Amino acid sequence: MDTLFAAAPYLEGYRPSFLVLAALSVVTLIQNFLTAPLAFVREEQTPGMPLQFDHSKLSFRALRTYQNSVESLPAFLAALLVAVIAGAAPTLVNLTAGVYLAARLAFWGFYYAGVGKVAGGPRTLSFVICLLANLILAVAAFVALL
Repeated sequence: MDTLFAAAPYLEGYRPSFLVLAALSVVTLIQNFLTAPLAFVREEQTPGMPLQFDHSKLSFRALRTYQNSVESLPAFLAALLVAVIAGAAPTLVNLTAGVYLAARLAFWGFYYAGVGKVAGGPRTLSFVICLLANLILAVAAFVALL
């Protein structure tokens, strides 16, 4: 069976970025699956209701981590796909996507574990690295389109 990689050989250079995208999708789906046992089993949160804000509770952190993933993934997906379609440098795209994935995994780990301060700690640093990586991808896509 032919794949898009076979039909458009230049895409092969971006394979690592597509692996990152697949990994992010899988992790986000796993987070979605985990929200029920982590957030609702102890009845600390009520399904369909606003979150009970309390960073000390895993239930809050699990739901916020998933929500943040859902909010962040579309911007990363768009920047990545436009960068690939526009032909931005594969090395830059792959490296930036890898940094984004590493920072997202760190963010999730810090948030689930409740490590650091609510603002300004390691979770914030990893979030900012994600934003910067996404911005670099978006700028690379924009420049490649010019």
